[in-house]
Amino acid sequence: MLRNKRILIISPHPDDEAICSGGLIMRAKKEETQVNVLFMATGGSRQFMNGKTEQSTRVDEVKKAAEFGGFEYLIAFYEKSTIVDTMAQKELIETIEDYTKIIKPDIVVIPNRKSFNQDHRAVADASMTAFRPIPKSLHHQPEMILEVEEPYLWEGFNPNFYVEIIDIEERMQLYKCHTTQVPIPPHPRSIENLTRLAGIRGNEISKQYAEGYNLLKGVL
Repeated sequence: MLRNKRILIISPHPDDEAICSGGLIMRAKKEETQVNVLFMATGGSRQFMNGKTEQSTRVDEVKKAAEFGGFEYLIAFYEKSTIVDTMAQKELIETIEDYTKIIKPDIVVIPNRKSFNQDHRAVADASMTAFRPIPKSLHHQPEMILEVEEPYLWEGFNPNFYVEIIDIEERMQLYKCHTTQVPIPPHPRSIENLTRLAGIRGNEISKQYAEGYNLLKGVL
């Protein structure tokens, strides 16, 4: 399925790629598939669990995750931390469009538009515009666009596309590369909760573990 495909994951901050698409990343690594992650900001702000985390620490964790997950990455707005929602949508959209021209992905993964987090919603909205259906002569068009499931949504999520997680421990190890961002239960981003969610999604497709997505575009 993934062989010879190019995947682009739009991630609001470091760790979102692992929380929402870790199974896809590790599966792509096994199939020697190119994965690029566009981190919109470092996320170096106050945290409710562990206090403030410096941006330099977040960058070090990204390097560790990229090495473990076998993906390439770009941090778009290092200095913006977690305030991308205060930026003009035009700037976010053009950043995504410019990176897309370089990567030319077949599969694009975007944040959830109903996230608890305002900056995630801003990036999701920008992604929807960046990948609007226009002629390929004007802008690269991926074959598939997937909206992630986040463990923190204001409304329920009913996936219509699944990625089986082959090795749940390996998937969680990718997340653990972001050491400062892994909370304890009952936080929705805890390892325990993410494992439960993966089990629920796996059960829906008769597998042990899976990730759920909303297929926004799929072309045969």
